[in-house]
Amino acid sequence: MQMKGVLGTLVFALLLGAGIALFSKTSMTTTLSPTSASRLQLCATISPLADWVREVAGEDADVYCLVNGSKDPHHFEPSPQDAVRVTTSRALFSIGLDLDEWADKLVQNSGRGEKLVLFETGEWITPRKLEFHEITIQGAPKPGVKVEDEHHHHGNGDPHYWHDPKRAIVVVARVAAELSKIDPAHKIGYEQRAMKCGLKLTALDERIEAVAKKLPANKQIVTFHDAYGYLFERLHVNVAAVVQVSPGVEPSLKDCAEAIHAMRAIKQTVVFTEPAGSDLAIEKIGKELGIKRMEILDPLDNEASPVGKNYFERMTHNINTLEKTLIE
Repeated sequence: MQMKGVLGTLVFALLLGAGIALFSKTSMTTTLSPTSASRLQLCATISPLADWVREVAGEDADVYCLVNGSKDPHHFEPSPQDAVRVTTSRALFSIGLDLDEWADKLVQNSGRGEKLVLFETGEWITPRKLEFHEITIQGAPKPGVKVEDEHHHHGNGDPHYWHDPKRAIVVVARVAAELSKIDPAHKIGYEQRAMKCGLKLTALDERIEAVAKKLPANKQIVTFHDAYGYLFERLHVNVAAVVQVSPGVEPSLKDCAEAIHAMRAIKQTVVFTEPAGSDLAIEKIGKELGIKRMEILDPLDNEASPVGKNYFERMTHNINTLEKTLIE
């Protein structure tokens, strides 16, 4: 095990060296202007967190999202360029809670010591607990069918806390506090922008509360994968089944069959898709049930989305979609 660890570190160091050489010849000259190079450089692991840090940082810092485009944070492998981005940053904001464990390795191998700070934001909130439970349909367990929240391999805490604006407010306030320590010259700006971001998050929170009051008690739902626990908890919605049991893994025939069974039982008339979901599985389920209506629920775990450009637009879309589909 020690030999594997040493070899892994050596390989990482070689990749980092190659990345620095490449980055110094190209990226530094093409992506960083003199103005941006003089600003505070920050990194965040995933899109929601990057959006919040950008809201707080404003014009006083540049924020780079490591899991960019349509990459999957569950199976993300940092590139040499990502390693250089982190090494040249003052802080890296991660989710923690076993979602983006690779962030810790990036910081450890940077050689920056105390000059590069890793903030695991999941430590700043009280996470929702993950539990092993049987699927229940109209209050009765279906024999042989179970949903294990821990299929994400996230330990005992659900890392998808960005689906709850209340917890997001706590994180945004802490981001401002930490940036003020790192860069005290811009403390007032960080605090003011965090307050504005907090107001936007409060508006989202109030919207969730309003929708929750409209929904029937103990409403059940089948989604593509189990990423919405925080939002469903706020809406008092229970998950009857999921299509994709393990993130990034193509749903099996058994997974699809169980989702189909649950959708029939709860009389769900819409198939919920995701921007990076399996078209094959969705088409199979829709065809089997004779459902043509598809609605997107966005897990917000990467930057690629057809429903919005930032966290606030994408969350608003999810809330509106659940309102119109669950109240009907």
